[in-house]
Amino acid sequence: MSSLKVDNITGRGSTGFTGSVKSEGGNTTTDLQQGLTKHWCNWTQVSTTAVYDSFNNGSITDESSGYTTIGFTNNFASINYVYTGGANGLNYASPIFSMSGRNNKTTSQTQIRTLKTTDNGTVDPDDVGMDTSGDLA
Repeated sequence: MSSLKVDNITGRGSTGFTGSVKSEGGNTTTDLQQGLTKHWCNWTQVSTTAVYDSFNNGSITDESSGYTTIGFTNNFASINYVYTGGANGLNYASPIFSMSGRNNKTTSQTQIRTLKTTDNGTVDPDDVGMDTSGDLA
């Protein structure tokens, strides 16, 4: 059996929970909506780029070897969102997942790149995943 233990939950907006939760010790307040992942995507870049599964993912575009542009269904409020990710590939060392550059971020999309750890050359892994956090517009 699971249990949920909180001191206080308040408020509900039209797009979901917008209130706050006070910790059991009474010292910390967290805005649940702001702290949630707003986007995630799992895809392959091998041959034809294709999404395995996603949330709030509007599009995916293979720009070139190792470069993929991810479009969001719901835009972010600014380009100050953050994302993390990882990649796994066959026949090469674990690829590096990285930002393509701040100039490649907009409120509606971002570009990532994947590199080989052996020589930093771009590579198309068969399993790439990312999650994105920030305020939606």
